[in-house]
Amino acid sequence: MKKATFNNLINLEYPEEFNELSDKENEKYFTGNLLRLSFINKEKHILLSLSKSKDAFLNRFVGIAAVISSSLSNLENNLKDYQHIEEFESTIFNQPSITECFTYTANDEDVKQYGELSVFKFQKAFYVVYCISRLEDKEDSKLLFNSFKDSFTSKD
Repeated sequence: MKKATFNNLINLEYPEEFNELSDKENEKYFTGNLLRLSFINKEKHILLSLSKSKDAFLNRFVGIAAVISSSLSNLENNLKDYQHIEEFESTIFNQPSITECFTYTANDEDVKQYGELSVFKFQKAFYVVYCISRLEDKEDSKLLFNSFKDSFTSKD
């Protein structure tokens, strides 16, 4: 496994066969001006990403459920053939999190994709973990996605 540090706060691990995306490559897959660290395995068509919202005092009063709801609306409006699969709660970086699982059709290849969007809050910011694979590889990918999220530890 390779190691990386996000925002000088979160240590994480990702598989050897993945490469880190440049800022320009991130712009191809994501919108918004967020601090982001992403990894891709082009052969297996798997994308792993961690992003952070801006620190804001008001974020202390907003729950992760509100953020995930807003994110889901955005996905539903922007992804072709979007379908919600399930929602579950877990712990990421020792923080409560909500994960939404969904499918959609990739615009450029007309291939069914499987995705997981997880949100957790730490201090005054929200962190979003976005994981994508081909739908046909869903079961193997779920194990990889969990391993990626479970690797998040404090830099201390």
